Amino acid sequence: EGRAAALAAGWLCCGALAVAACGGPALREVLSPFAALLHRGAAGRGGEPGCRPACPCPLPSGDTALSRLVRRLLSARRSLDLCLFCFSCPQLGRAVQLLHRRGVRVRLVTDAQYMGLHGSQIGRLRHAGIQVRHDQHSGYMHHKFAIVDQRTLITGSLNWTSQAIQSNRENVLVVEDAEYVKAFQDEFERIWEEYNPANYSFFSQRQNE
Repeated sequence: EGRAAALAAGWLCCGALAVAACGGPALREVLSPFAALLHRGAAGRGGEPGCRPACPCPLPSGDTALSRLVRRLLSARRSLDLCLFCFSCPQLGRAVQLLHRRGVRVRLVTDAQYMGLHGSQIGRLRHAGIQVRHDQHSGYMHHKFAIVDQRTLITGSLNWTSQAIQSNRENVLVVEDAEYVKAFQDEFERIWEEYNPANYSFFSQRQNE
């Protein structure tokens, strides 16, 4: 009950996109409202060396909700597990590909019906060599969460689409409480195994007569 109260206290509405971070006294952060994307400088955790503020870069910078969400992702050093209903935001797609190129193990679970829509990042991520699995059911794979290095949970209402980030009222909660992170990590591992292509049956088996 006390932990739930602490989580609720961490919320603060910030324009179109509200992002809060909770995890005890060591972590208390609220991301700023979404604003126009700026060129990306070298400052900030996860910045690429040699990228001067004057040069145009494909990743967002400045003190915006999107840029700080990207920095959360780029803080990954070992692993990034993504469980996303819809993923079409190019900036977030570039961040995930950058982590893959850095040697971070990236795994992505997504919804089969939405992964093929125009603008989806899934094909690009697969082409880059990132592991992707999807459901084989009639219902939606409607989760929206990410786990960084098995210690930071990023979850909320946000679909990873430009429409959601720029126009919708959304929320994103960043949590470093081990109990909550483990619950989501266990769910990811369960779904990852369930959606293993080796377990699929594409053709019905003929019964022996």
